[in-house]
Amino acid sequence: MASYDAVIIGGGNLGLWTAHQLAKRGLKRIAVLERYWLAFGATTRSAGMVRQQGGSETAIKLGKWSRNLYISLADELGLDSGFVETGYFVIAETEQEKAGFLELVKLRQQCGVENEWVDAAEGRKLLPFFNWDTFLGGTYTANDGYVHPPIIGRNITFAALKTGAVAAFEYCPAESIERYGSGYKVRTPKGDFESDRVIDAGGPRGARKVGAMLDIEVPVSAARHEVVTYPVLNGDFPARWPMFFVLGKGYYVRPEEQGALLGLSNPDEKVDRSERFQIGFDWNYFESMRPQLEAEFPAIKGQPICRSWAGSIDFTPDHLPIIDQPLPGFYVLAAGGHGMMWGPGLGMKMAELIDTGTVSDLPENEISLARFSQNLERHDLIALPFPTD
Repeated sequence: MASYDAVIIGGGNLGLWTAHQLAKRGLKRIAVLERYWLAFGATTRSAGMVRQQGGSETAIKLGKWSRNLYISLADELGLDSGFVETGYFVIAETEQEKAGFLELVKLRQQCGVENEWVDAAEGRKLLPFFNWDTFLGGTYTANDGYVHPPIIGRNITFAALKTGAVAAFEYCPAESIERYGSGYKVRTPKGDFESDRVIDAGGPRGARKVGAMLDIEVPVSAARHEVVTYPVLNGDFPARWPMFFVLGKGYYVRPEEQGALLGLSNPDEKVDRSERFQIGFDWNYFESMRPQLEAEFPAIKGQPICRSWAGSIDFTPDHLPIIDQPLPGFYVLAAGGHGMMWGPGLGMKMAELIDTGTVSDLPENEISLARFSQNLERHDLIALPFPTD
């Protein structure tokens, strides 16, 4: 049986960043167990939005740290980061939304993020191809942007393995976990792995199941999210133009090559318990939304769709992450629906918890597993609609 300083279950963006950060902190033998391929699953099906305009202190800081870590990793590797800086609007339609957004601007600025409120008149100048007629304005951060998930997957896989401390095992699902001496034994088709530290980074398809192996309830579920891309747009667009998120209607748009990428979630979506990575695209919902989408973003009206897909987002009841140690040596890491947006920051903070026993700079009631049983949830107000699990 192989012995490791840490065994990470899940080789997506969260697990790989945790492995990389643990190696940076001096751990010498780290195993990453992935049931398919590294950086597969939900990671490759992401739309890649990276914003620092979260709806809570934790969301804001994780967005800020992750943006910076994506860029610094590229400098370390001598490769492109996969991050494209465009600026990002989060758009408000009602007075109630506007009031909440103005409070969040203050919080973001306190957290070191440059964020401002832009009214609709100014928005027409900065984002002229969006129809502002029924909107009041939005918050804006100039150095937000997006990443290309395949490039991110490549970079963090390469970076983790390049440390010399990380061993990756593909097609190696965790079948059971049991106590073994002072630590744990993880059984897999490729043998048993022993460690004093086991990290559950199983994502939307695995986090709950891995926790249940030790009778730990991990409230992570999967919900369908849909993405379409347009190869060309109506009008003359610059190479980079600001992304935007229409919060109340659950959709966002960003540049994609010479066209655009649009992501949306159905507020009536149900929890997806299929266990499948490849799930069906809901054309009926998309077509029902299409007239509204084209009215608010006329650049896509009448344009062909290049690609469409549905991916699984992991979500928690309050849309915030889990960074916790519910049992001695057993850790739970979940993204709360933001695995690509927060992955680097989550990996950094999980490594800190494993190394030092604490998580600094984040409120405990926004990251602890116990908050769900103690009614301490603090919701991230800037999030896509998710089912009630």
